[in-house]
Amino acid sequence: MLERIHKLVKRDTIPPQSVIELLKNTLIGTNGTLYQLLDTEQKIHNLHEPHFIYLERNGKAIGNFTICKREINIGGQTAPSLYIRYFAVANLFQGGDNKSHGKSGLHEYFKQLFNTSNFNPVLPAHEKIMYWAFIDPENLRSFNMNEQFGFQTIGSFKTTAFSRVNPKRKQVERANMKDQPIILDALRDFYKGYQLFSPIHLFEHNHYFVIRKNGRIVCGIQANPVHWKIKSLPGLSGKLLLKYAPKIPRIKKLINPDDHRFLATEGLFWETGFESEVSNLLEGVLAETGHNSLLIWTDSDHDFLTDLPVKWGFIQRMKKNNLIHIVVKCNGYSEDEIITLKACPKYLSGFDMT
Repeated sequence: MLERIHKLVKRDTIPPQSVIELLKNTLIGTNGTLYQLLDTEQKIHNLHEPHFIYLERNGKAIGNFTICKREINIGGQTAPSLYIRYFAVANLFQGGDNKSHGKSGLHEYFKQLFNTSNFNPVLPAHEKIMYWAFIDPENLRSFNMNEQFGFQTIGSFKTTAFSRVNPKRKQVERANMKDQPIILDALRDFYKGYQLFSPIHLFEHNHYFVIRKNGRIVCGIQANPVHWKIKSLPGLSGKLLLKYAPKIPRIKKLINPDDHRFLATEGLFWETGFESEVSNLLEGVLAETGHNSLLIWTDSDHDFLTDLPVKWGFIQRMKKNNLIHIVVKCNGYSEDEIITLKACPKYLSGFDMT
């Protein structure tokens, strides 16, 4: 059975056009919050060491796992990992409780795949490795599937929005090449003890911004432009916002459902004593890039934003605070290592979320 399915499964390290089309037309989220990624065709080429594992029918991709190899911090050491960047199915595993033998075979194939370190259940390797991904617990189909494949939840994260209708320019500048080692040292110190930290998507496209005081960098952040189409938002307030936001010029600047542009961030840090500069950094980045909002993702049990003197703005006041689960499949890890993994804070990358 595995060999037969293996012959049907295609693999590539360059994004096939059929997979790009599948991802472009995939809605992200749950029934409450649904959005479509409009910059997938550009962003997919920025993935680090991607492996596209997919099925096609009549030239169209009907299912895809995209797994990215990444060195991350685990337990104070750098370790290899396999991050599941995209998981999209076009009725591949869907269909309720009455599953055909073919679907059962596919389930078994991918279950065995996640037991390997080379994602090849026919010629498996079994080195110590961790698969990891983000799952919305309200998306029951994906959440149940993740458990069937042997994943477990090690934490959760939340999203904080910063927005300004007319952001003012501050003393913000783009980091240069000479700044990068200094910033990396600051980030490793700031996120000491954090699991999943990786600098892999920092400094991309010259989008790391800093504030200097007396020639010294005192805070910084990576901020990547993102383009979405928002299909739905939860609750009555969400429905009203989608309906009326395009009709109110000031609100439309912040939320434009058909053409929503914002910044996805990561690598935020500040020196102790310069907490008040974070608000200037965020507003200055918006002004510098011509955006009106940005998002920051933080571990829900270790939210370092809580005590910052920042007025977050309209979007944060209006949004629902969904918690998304961080799930892992730890092959070759001891129980003590998994307990440590669960207990420690996790680093979140805005590139991974968008």
